[in-house]
Amino acid sequence: MKLTFDDSRMMVAAHRGDSYNFFENTMEAYREAVKAGADMIEIDVRLTKDLVPVLIHDEKVDRTTNSIGYVKDFTYDELNKINAGGKYDFQNIPKLEELLQLIKETGVLLNLELKEYYVEGNEERCDNCIDQCIEFIEKYDLADKMVFNSFDAHCLEYVAEKGKGKYMLHGFYPYDRMRNVKRNPDEYLYCACIFDDRVKEHYDYLISKNIEPWIGAGVTKAEHFRECYEYGARLVTTNYTADCLEKLKKIGAR
Repeated sequence: MKLTFDDSRMMVAAHRGDSYNFFENTMEAYREAVKAGADMIEIDVRLTKDLVPVLIHDEKVDRTTNSIGYVKDFTYDELNKINAGGKYDFQNIPKLEELLQLIKETGVLLNLELKEYYVEGNEERCDNCIDQCIEFIEKYDLADKMVFNSFDAHCLEYVAEKGKGKYMLHGFYPYDRMRNVKRNPDEYLYCACIFDDRVKEHYDYLISKNIEPWIGAGVTKAEHFRECYEYGARLVTTNYTADCLEKLKKIGAR
């Protein structure tokens, strides 16, 4: 399977939705990212106390809501009462399934980042989160429209084993950016975000292994887009969806 259009265009993934103009990881941010023309929406998945997959980046709600505390200490009903929007613009923390319904309706692609890591005391929650994500992806028949993404190689290796190669996997390069690496990621990755995004040797290595080089939200200037594109980058994750699309058009990458 292959997500990208062709070798002459670069895809744009809206980082936590259209997160510059709207509150990150809210349904409004996701809908507006689609309207702005994003090809893909990048999200972050965690579990509540009662093991409901919800979309929030941080392990605590402090930065993005009007409350404080760890996501894992709230039931979904409790979390649903917290405001992830503005003072006069209530936005809830969405369930994963809410976004998958939007993905199914619009045809936009999905980049699902697993935020429950395989660390001491969290092993069962980690695998439970992955199992539920796979169940929901299968429910909405989205396996060929998405990638699983994680900084924890255990998550990627677990998905690779459980799915027997069915799911596209997104890692990070150099590979020491990931934790719990047991297998060689060359064996199972579909794509990898390059941290040192302007080092040509990194692109050359991934391309030689048939792994698509992608770039992250730190790349924002048109001249840097051009350089990465010429090296072989085929997707950028961005906080500035419309601005990014316009710059890619100017350099001939759209």
